[in-house]
Amino acid sequence: MRTIYSMIAGLCIISSSLCAQEAIMSVTGTVIDQTNRNFTSVMVSFYDENNKKAGSSKSNSTTGYYFVTGLKQGKKYRIQLESPDYFKDEMEISLPKTNKYAEISRDFSVKPLAKGTKILLDVPPFELKKSKLRVGAEDYLADIQKMMTLNPGVSIEIQSYPDMASEPESMQKFTDERANAIKAFLVEKGVKDTRIFPKGSNAIDSVNPPPMHKTAKGKRYIGTTYIIIVKA
Repeated sequence: MRTIYSMIAGLCIISSSLCAQEAIMSVTGTVIDQTNRNFTSVMVSFYDENNKKAGSSKSNSTTGYYFVTGLKQGKKYRIQLESPDYFKDEMEISLPKTNKYAEISRDFSVKPLAKGTKILLDVPPFELKKSKLRVGAEDYLADIQKMMTLNPGVSIEIQSYPDMASEPESMQKFTDERANAIKAFLVEKGVKDTRIFPKGSNAIDSVNPPPMHKTAKGKRYIGTTYIIIVKA
């Protein structure tokens, strides 16, 4: 299959006038599993501004490679990632205009659609010792909100850990407030509250604990937050 795509690209290089007339562009890249970073297989589909499918490709389970061609330069497309084993996801892409055949690269990561999947929020949505969402946290949580919107059958648990060891009662209260702050954000964005279960912790995260040694200046440890799939 890849040989056929290479032939298409070769024809465009040989006959640049034809490709300029057709304004053809291809998008290629890899798809990986967000939790284990392994390559995986999902259907990658492109839809035009009229919601008509313009092209699709199933990524290779061994290499993660996909290739979609026949796209029009200068146009905007909605990309949809689908697989029974992963969360449905969508994003938009605007293709540049070059007046000759071109190939651009876009890589994607997908979240496993399975009960018990644990997703770490890489960027802490809180400031040190604060239970109110930090400025800009909406950008970090938008991916979770989109995941819940596109996958209405999914329910999650929000697991929050404290910044430092303290009295169990105070840590529990603090982390409950953090977890509920994230829930409130998602509910405000249209996610049903019955799909979200906040859960604080009265102990530090044993998997990602505070560092034993002094960290770089300006870099402070903030308690971790996980999204756990409780219903898929």
